[in-house]
Amino acid sequence: MAKFKFSLEVLLKVKELKKRQAETEYAEVQRKLDRQLAMLSKLTDEYHGVVSEMDRIAANGTTVYHMKRYSDYSLALRRQVELQQQVVDKVTNDVDAAKSRLIGLIREVNVLNEVKERQYYQYRLEEEKRYQNAIDEYASYKIYKQGGLINGRT
Repeated sequence: MAKFKFSLEVLLKVKELKKRQAETEYAEVQRKLDRQLAMLSKLTDEYHGVVSEMDRIAANGTTVYHMKRYSDYSLALRRQVELQQQVVDKVTNDVDAAKSRLIGLIREVNVLNEVKERQYYQYRLEEEKRYQNAIDEYASYKIYKQGGLINGRT
């Protein structure tokens, strides 16, 4: 009996390797996004804290100098938040790109696996037919031999 060999096995292995690499890349980019989001959250919290502190000291009365310093600091924090938001947006686009590449590779691997399963099914049908033909030939030979001996022929 011949052994099953998938005709696109090399391509399937290459696609599976690329899929694993894409999974790793996606995980790395996702971790980077998580770090950037944490940094954005920290900056945003700090900004809100400065603004609320500025409101509190303004209500209690303070000097213009202190208000100016809080204002400058809150403005600098707001700029950092905006810059960090741009970084988060860029990394989010990178995550989306990595995700779409991964999805494409998963689909390609799935299609190749389906083709492999269909080829294996066809292989099994052909092997079953060969096996059945061998049995039929053997049975025909046995019947012929037995018929020959019964009729007195050898």
